Amino acid sequence: MKRGRKPRGFSTRKVDKEMDEFVKREKLNLGPSMADLPWPISLSILLRLPTKRLLVCRCVCKTWRDIISDPQFAKLHFSKAEAFPLVRSLSPIHISRNLYLVEPPEHSSGFDLRDCYDSDGDYSSDHHFQMKLETKLKIPLRNAELAMKRESDVNVSSNSKGGVKRKRCIKLRPKEHKFNLVNSCNGFICLSEPSHNDPVVVCNPITGEFINLPILTPANERYSNFFSDCGLGFSPKTNQYKVIRMFNQQEDVYERVRDPITGRENYSRRVAEIHTLGTESWTRIGCAPSSSYGYKLEFPSYLNGTLHWLLMDYNISEYIASFNFDKEIFQPVPPPPLRRGMISLGTMKNMSLGVLRNRLCICHYDFADFQIKIWVMKKYGVKESWTKVFRIDTTTEEGRWPHGVYEPISYLRSGCILFFHRLASAVVYYQAKGRFSSLKFLKVRGVKCKYEAIAYTPSFISLNDAVMGDNLAMLNIKSR
Repeated sequence: MKRGRKPRGFSTRKVDKEMDEFVKREKLNLGPSMADLPWPISLSILLRLPTKRLLVCRCVCKTWRDIISDPQFAKLHFSKAEAFPLVRSLSPIHISRNLYLVEPPEHSSGFDLRDCYDSDGDYSSDHHFQMKLETKLKIPLRNAELAMKRESDVNVSSNSKGGVKRKRCIKLRPKEHKFNLVNSCNGFICLSEPSHNDPVVVCNPITGEFINLPILTPANERYSNFFSDCGLGFSPKTNQYKVIRMFNQQEDVYERVRDPITGRENYSRRVAEIHTLGTESWTRIGCAPSSSYGYKLEFPSYLNGTLHWLLMDYNISEYIASFNFDKEIFQPVPPPPLRRGMISLGTMKNMSLGVLRNRLCICHYDFADFQIKIWVMKKYGVKESWTKVFRIDTTTEEGRWPHGVYEPISYLRSGCILFFHRLASAVVYYQAKGRFSSLKFLKVRGVKCKYEAIAYTPSFISLNDAVMGDNLAMLNIKSR
């Protein structure tokens, strides 16, 4: 077959020039695009979009990507954002890096029950509804180098005919690659390893950035069954993010020490270390709160430069522990007047701690009248400011709702309160301002196994912008 010849007078440059002129004429005919809008107008439009749409808009064009990645936009967006449930599957077989942000439908002011359907796709008339998980985020994989090595080992192998056989997945051990979700602070999440709950990573699932924390001191084998208590917080005074870790030290203690929360003297080996993001080490800061029965601190909740926990213990009056990141000290927080005197361990097992609309709150399931009672500290640190703002009846004509712990997630501007119920593995919806104020269970659509959820306020703030100063050069900030 003969090769064709170029016709005489054929010029590549001439064709390219004609194409450029054609494109220009087409642009003029189409008129201005969204990218041509003034920056303040584009900023105002993008600030009104939900997180799911912003993640899409960031990939549309360079102009929108630059606006969404701008630190000013990130701060404005975070100041207007609300906390939503951040959901992750708890499959015992699979290791999932996927997180799902449960946001209300875009066309409604809140979680409109008309948008919730049953498992057959039909509208559900009972109290159980299903929500679609659309805003998918990712966290880093623990021991990524080990996973990559195993992937290279199993992806290519010889078959019986001497060829190459490829596998689509690799086998990972959960104890080597799984993360625990500890808590969130200003859009960042603290992740810990599952065996002892030691903090190992701080990440922003929106931007995909993460920081590996310095390697921790190995735990003593004699106390290997003890978990660490940890959490992420922010110091407004120094403008630094810090991670605290409480664990049993290896050294024997021969002197009685005073617990910083309960004030009891004992021989506790519980100590605390703190790490400031941007440094390369952990710093021992002294004795940490401990429980007489080995229970760990529960429900880490950050508010106003302080991290709070519930101190799970037997018959104590000061059961809300806190750590101030400015002063780097532990302090008790006066609790609400649930009962006179001491609070039993059985009562505390039906309590949870959280933050609703920038106020510390206690959520208590009362077996005496089968009600969920929410106490809010209206003025931080003032015991008399505790106010019972909601009393939610869990008995209906159809029956009684599951008892146990209802963890507060968010009190949205629409008047909707979101909880998470671990036993039912469901987000619980309560329309406080609605005409019919009964509980609704939002089961996650497409998730057959149990799942966990934490309160998370989405943030487009970069870790590079959040961790400023001379220590920034030492950070090993990566993207997933």
